[in-house]
Amino acid sequence: MGMIRKTVSVGTLGLVSFRSKKEKLRRAERSRRKAETALDAEHAVRVSAEHRIDAAEKRVKHARAEAAHAAQQLERTKNKTKKQRKRDRRTEAAAVLGELRANVEPVVRGGVESARRAGADASTRGRKAGKRARKAAEKSLGSAKASATAAKDAALEAVKEASVRD
Repeated sequence: MGMIRKTVSVGTLGLVSFRSKKEKLRRAERSRRKAETALDAEHAVRVSAEHRIDAAEKRVKHARAEAAHAAQQLERTKNKTKKQRKRDRRTEAAAVLGELRANVEPVVRGGVESARRAGADASTRGRKAGKRARKAAEKSLGSAKASATAAKDAALEAVKEASVRD
């Protein structure tokens, strides 16, 4: 593509442009499309990370609600044992509740912690991916602008030369 132009450019030591206006515009458009694609991908990653964070926060809220409910049940059972004043039932209920609490508490705490970690990890990954995509888009857009400006300047120069020759 443009072998004559490229040969003439080399032969004239750069007096004739190496790339034609059309070629420069195609390269600039391709670069712009790549930047837009990267930006769309970054947006998709960010939305996905936000959805994962929302889900993790819901799991934390649910785990806290379950822990509060278990604590209320424990408190109600303790009050009943105080009112009944029967030693056998009170000791039995306290033992069962203590065991229940000991079994439920680590599960709830583990769920809360894992949900927090998952949310924080997803948020960090989303921010990093967004930053990389934003940098790539800005870099590509800058080079596309520079190429388009150079092509415009070359075209204006060619028009001036043509008008001077006429």
